[in-house]
Amino acid sequence: MELADKTYNNDPNPSTANGLIKEIMSALGEKSLSKEKQSGLLEYGYNIANKHNISSREAAFLFPLVKNSVGEPGAESKLFDLANLLKRLNKPTAANTIYQGIIDNHPQFEKMDEVRSGLSEEIGSIDDYIVKLGEQIFVEPDNAGVNRKASLAFVDACEAYALAYPNSSKAPDNLFKAAEVAKSIRTFPKSLSIYDWIVESYPDYEKAATSLFLKGFIIENNLGDDEKAREIYNDFLAKYPTHDLADDVQFLIENLGKTDEEILQMIESRRKDK
Repeated sequence: MELADKTYNNDPNPSTANGLIKEIMSALGEKSLSKEKQSGLLEYGYNIANKHNISSREAAFLFPLVKNSVGEPGAESKLFDLANLLKRLNKPTAANTIYQGIIDNHPQFEKMDEVRSGLSEEIGSIDDYIVKLGEQIFVEPDNAGVNRKASLAFVDACEAYALAYPNSSKAPDNLFKAAEVAKSIRTFPKSLSIYDWIVESYPDYEKAATSLFLKGFIIENNLGDDEKAREIYNDFLAKYPTHDLADDVQFLIENLGKTDEEILQMIESRRKDK
């Protein structure tokens, strides 16, 4: 990253900025990064993307940066920046949810007039707003049985809710629903990232274990990565050895890579033995 950093600082332009941004994103992929180091890289990447108006990259840095800054001084300023960015990216439900979160949770925010003017509609109760967005999923459904545009808007809003209302008991519930909706429209990377969010940020949530299980299930059955699925299943058994799903997970581990026909034959054989 040092070379890209030097190249950018010697000649800061969109091309060298993109090169540095790629290096920063690569560095962020290191699992050993501390939270402080990660936040520093995210802040650096966001500032560069913002300076050169690279909006998609701005979002890629700012979203996790906001997650990392929950409860910290000045968190509302980052929320405000994210809401404005989401509005520019034509994600109105997410932007509205965050604007409303600032109104509800940070009434002394210095840019409150701008926050209120940023709303594309009056929200009132944020929980009612999320419920109404959820109802739209089944209005004019497509061949998959849901309205894809409404589904994406709902997922956006649920993620935004967890950022703007991180301490609400409904935050993990909304995230879980969002992951299920994302799975139903086959946006599997989104589902996986939300399940990770639940497991990492809400470990005491009643469906945290189920979230980890579903992550492994998607990786095995939808993405076809048996070895990664095995890793997730083993992680599940280590964290939740007495959970109701533990036996099912053990069964899945023992039968990774087998066809449905082979599994059915094995189950039938066991029944006969009993």
